[in-house]
Amino acid sequence: MKIVFSNIISVFFLFISFQKSICQSQKSNDLDDAYKQELLVENNALKSRIENFPSEAKVINAKIAQSIKQKNYANALALTKELEIILPKNADIKNFKSKMYYKLNNMELAIESYDDAIRLNPRNKWFYINKAGVLSEEDRFEEAVEIVDQLIAIENNWSIAYNLKASLLLYLKKNKEALLMFNKAVDCKPESAQIYTNRGDLYVEMNDIKKAILDYKKALRIQSDYHPAKEKLNRISNELN
Repeated sequence: MKIVFSNIISVFFLFISFQKSICQSQKSNDLDDAYKQELLVENNALKSRIENFPSEAKVINAKIAQSIKQKNYANALALTKELEIILPKNADIKNFKSKMYYKLNNMELAIESYDDAIRLNPRNKWFYINKAGVLSEEDRFEEAVEIVDQLIAIENNWSIAYNLKASLLLYLKKNKEALLMFNKAVDCKPESAQIYTNRGDLYVEMNDIKKAILDYKKALRIQSDYHPAKEKLNRISNELN
């Protein structure tokens, strides 16, 4: 059985709306409850920060939300730059500007804006994840690993950070190092069905089917309705019969 690790990295292209607490990813069905809860916490925190915007900034923010709804990312970027004039040292605005540059396929400016966001708020873990996502989109996996190492330095008990590093190492074909990161991830919080499934996928790739089955079963004990684990476990069972 050949495993494609596309679901591991898809979560890191997050789009967090300025107006609503909605998170979308390229393959949102692969997100488990642990990831969704982490994203919800960040969205609620972001919403609270936006509520403290001055009134003129809120007006522009509403226009940005409308542009996003219409998928007019160029206009959303132009409005974001107006917002930036009002709040020049706001890390969330820099982060959002990065997302618009990404939508407009300007990766270098997206990366620069993420650097600005991280400099203004080095404790926001999602800024690192988003930057690593853009770098990986550009096949700059080694640089992405460096960014995740910076994240781990400030969040050394966050399973999602180790899961991301593992996925990047897989793209670099460093399976043994990736396994070590998955092992760290499952020892950290939050406990995640997705992470166990990802490690199970690696065990399949390494032809260790028994350990893969155990991980898929662990994933389903954490979240019984996690479809990727259920599907892969059924596939292995069918192939063994």
